[in-house]
Amino acid sequence: MAKRLVMTFVTDQGTNTSLSLDEPKEGLTEAEVRTVMQSIITQNVFNTTKGDLAEIKSAEIITTTEEILI
Repeated sequence: MAKRLVMTFVTDQGTNTSLSLDEPKEGLTEAEVRTVMQSIITQNVFNTTKGDLAEIKSAEIITTTEEILI
C-alpha cells in the first residue's frame, strides 16, 4: 500500500497547483501540514507557471493499493 500527501495551493493568479510527496510520515497532523504549507507560501519556495503560491486550498493523504496480476 502506497501513500502520497497532496497539498493544493491557490496561486496569486487564482488557479490551483499541487505539490505531492510520497510516503508521508505516519500520524501527520493537520497542524503540521498547515505549518509547512504556510511556510512554503511565506518563503516563496517554488516558482510555478501559474503564479506565486498565495493561499492554502487543501491537503489530503491518498492511499493506493496494487494488485499484481502477473
